[in-house]
Amino acid sequence: AGRVLIIDDVITAGTSVRESVTLIRAAGATPCGVLIALDRCERGAGDRSAADEVRAEFGIPVVAIATIVELLALTEVRADLVQH
Repeated sequence: AGRVLIIDDVITAGTSVRESVTLIRAAGATPCGVLIALDRCERGAGDRSAADEVRAEFGIPVVAIATIVELLALTEVRADLVQH
């Protein structure tokens, strides 16, 4: 029972988030948001990203600590982060 924050390491298609929402609701609780370590910025089934689709489908916030776009931009200014 209560409100549950879903925490995941990465979002690609949003499948694990959708499965988590189903399990949380089946247990009588309410998903209140999703915290993702890395958003891979993959497209969902349509033109939107998987994170945007999850936001729209469930009406809950999806927040990423970082996106793949930000991570790649960082490697352009920090050569020490790139292995050769």
